[in-house]
Amino acid sequence: MAKTEYQLLPNETIIMKSEQVYRGNVSGELVLTNLNLIHITTKGAFKKAYITQQYPINQIKQALLGKNGNIDIYFMNGQELFRFWNSDTLFSDKKAEKEAIKWVSAVNQLVTGEDVEINVSAKTAIPGTEMIADALGGTVDAFKGALGFKSKKSSIESIEKTAKKCSSCGAMVSGKKGQIVRCSYCDADQQL
Repeated sequence: MAKTEYQLLPNETIIMKSEQVYRGNVSGELVLTNLNLIHITTKGAFKKAYITQQYPINQIKQALLGKNGNIDIYFMNGQELFRFWNSDTLFSDKKAEKEAIKWVSAVNQLVTGEDVEINVSAKTAIPGTEMIADALGGTVDAFKGALGFKSKKSSIESIEKTAKKCSSCGAMVSGKKGQIVRCSYCDADQQL
């Protein structure tokens, strides 16, 4: 790809960005838009910004939380590792991990259209597992019903999921209708 200054498309909006993100040995700014994931570096005396790598969102399979605040992005034809570095406290893994969690959540939400719960202790987030668990639970409930057992789920009304743009920063937030959620980008609370 030729190095060019990045220009947003007319239908493209920035969801989040972080500075001092490493791709390999190259430090730069990581930008997530509704259409692309972009790693931008600066070069020259005038610090002109150049795209070092651009990944279309429709080519991303999933994002996983890696070690020490890294994120692994899996694409249709490969993978990339991004490292978050914190200049406030040299090698602060906790702050880097917190930033990585926000990124994994945002990328997976763009890819799947759903919130993905990140299991920090296991360091993984697999999009779609919640849907599989719900489907399996429904199958078990169907068997229970066929055998004459009552399902606990059948007495609980289904709750509608929804998504909207954050009223403060414009990032996507989602959850159950009526629920108060916190934006993972700007920490603003709002009701869905």
